[in-house]
Amino acid sequence: MKSKSNFLFFVALVFSAYSCSQKGDGSVSEVIVNGNKMYVFSLNDLKSDTTTIPLSKLVDYCVLVQLENTEEAYFKPGVTTVTEKYIAVRSSRAPYKLFSRSGKFIGNIGSVGNGPGEWTFSLYDDIIDDKNDLIYLSSLNSDKILVYNTSGQFLKNFVAPHRLQKPKMFLFNEVLTVIHMPFEDNKAFAYQFDVKTGEILNEFAPPPAHFIEQGFDGELISMRNAPNTFDFLHTNSDTLYHFDTKNNKILPVFRVTYNTSEQIWKRYLPFNKNIYLTNVSILSEELRKYVSVGMVATDLDSKISSWIKVTNDFYGNMPVSIGNASNGYWISNVQPEQLIEYIENHLANRGISEKDKQILNKTLATLQENTNNVVFIGKLKDKVQKLW
Repeated sequence: MKSKSNFLFFVALVFSAYSCSQKGDGSVSEVIVNGNKMYVFSLNDLKSDTTTIPLSKLVDYCVLVQLENTEEAYFKPGVTTVTEKYIAVRSSRAPYKLFSRSGKFIGNIGSVGNGPGEWTFSLYDDIIDDKNDLIYLSSLNSDKILVYNTSGQFLKNFVAPHRLQKPKMFLFNEVLTVIHMPFEDNKAFAYQFDVKTGEILNEFAPPPAHFIEQGFDGELISMRNAPNTFDFLHTNSDTLYHFDTKNNKILPVFRVTYNTSEQIWKRYLPFNKNIYLTNVSILSEELRKYVSVGMVATDLDSKISSWIKVTNDFYGNMPVSIGNASNGYWISNVQPEQLIEYIENHLANRGISEKDKQILNKTLATLQENTNNVVFIGKLKDKVQKLW
């Protein structure tokens, strides 16, 4: 029997105060929403200056992988996925490119089209199951989840009762959970499929009113960094949620507040069990778009927050963007020409140490222009100790 759930919009809820400890900098508080703990970070109460953090505080290791330099292995800019065994790139209106962790090109998975194992529009999400060598792909607007093996063979579809708009997926205990941006006439917000039979086990219905979309302007964002945790941000809401796949519930877990007349946009990036990142952007009237003003890290254990910058101390302490972290890995997929220029500019800094110069020059010697991309890969720590 399919289970159904109901959900109340959080604006209508009255937050009851949770007993807050005295530790922290005063920027983070805890509240209880429907019996579940939620963290609230106040950007107005952020007191610290920007903290520079070495990447080694956040990841166990960092390697640089050269992707195979053949014509078939080249790809358009896209989203990179990393697992213990594979590197993959999904690009707009293009085949899904699969590589080994050493960078060897394995092959194209699927293609754009209307036939079996093909998708009409761009892909929106992907999951690689290392254990069973399976790949799950969801497209921008379809009622099907496509399943392949890592040799490129199309195996089957999981079919929903209606089209799924911008679906995100989560795989755990032989169950594939799929959430999407529902429209008014959609039956459910989420479905759970038995990965062996394709049968729908559960549905989350009806869709929460504040998640219902009128078009494709919104986004669903899910990082899947914390073990066994399906986190998601719906851009119609200012709250980060967890989807409780066992009990078929939506749980609010994190929210940023900011009292200002400026229009701001916040992207939440759960990094692991205890560190949440928030990319803060402010609407520029002059440019008529949102412009990033920085990244804030919040330690839920110590209840301390800070603006941060991160340097890659594995590779000469070059400044890096930390926002590209998903499925337990920090990833930076870059063209060799761009990396060469970036390293040369960093080497021109007067304050760089001799040790860093040696590391960077050694890295430069491995790079060649007009070759396929290189990928920085860092394995996220399950939990960060003493970030500050």
